[in-house]
Amino acid sequence: MKHIAALDLEPIKVKLMHQESGEGWTLEYANAVEHEYRRFLFLMKTFPHEQAAPLVDVDTFWHYHILDTLKYAADCDAVFGHFLHHFPYIGLRGADDLVAHERLGVRMQELYESTFGEAYPLLLGTQAGGASRAADSAAARQTAYSAVASKTAYSAVAAKTAYSAVASNTAYSAVAAKTAYSAVAGKTAYSAANAQTAYSAAGQPAPAADNGLFTLRPQLPKAA
Repeated sequence: MKHIAALDLEPIKVKLMHQESGEGWTLEYANAVEHEYRRFLFLMKTFPHEQAAPLVDVDTFWHYHILDTLKYAADCDAVFGHFLHHFPYIGLRGADDLVAHERLGVRMQELYESTFGEAYPLLLGTQAGGASRAADSAAARQTAYSAVASKTAYSAVAAKTAYSAVASNTAYSAVAAKTAYSAVAGKTAYSAANAQTAYSAAGQPAPAADNGLFTLRPQLPKAA
């Protein structure tokens, strides 16, 4: 846990709090989600072979961490000894996939409560504009699409603006963006109905028994 506690996540919060290039979160909300993100990393470290889905805003924090590719790679190495991957498609491939996503969200709740001896958080804090963000519940599971990608897209299909010392106001690159996951799944809410999940938190290859759960990627509908 000391390596996780030692992570410098201030730059990630600055990005999340930025109105134009981030989410416009308040400092209070960013701090609240940071706390839960560190707990998420702890669970991924403690249970390296579990498959579980974090809360949506925890996943969003994770995505912004991933956007700083050099830092994220170094932080993963310090905490896990390898790169913690993110698979962004669970919940997008049909009804069975939604059931799988729900199961992974429930598993995260179980791991959280058994490890920390606390109820899974219902409110993480207050966002900019005074709107409270409800977290996981049986009725509306605010889990991410996967411990692999959420409210920020990481694919060649989406990009917003780059915020780096090298190229400001250009695309993040073919790998990162703050727009839709694809032409079929825009910047929508991440709930039990459309969400993501963590695969082999240790970043290991998906187990053979997953039947494509963490390997089969969705495709656009074929033209008639």
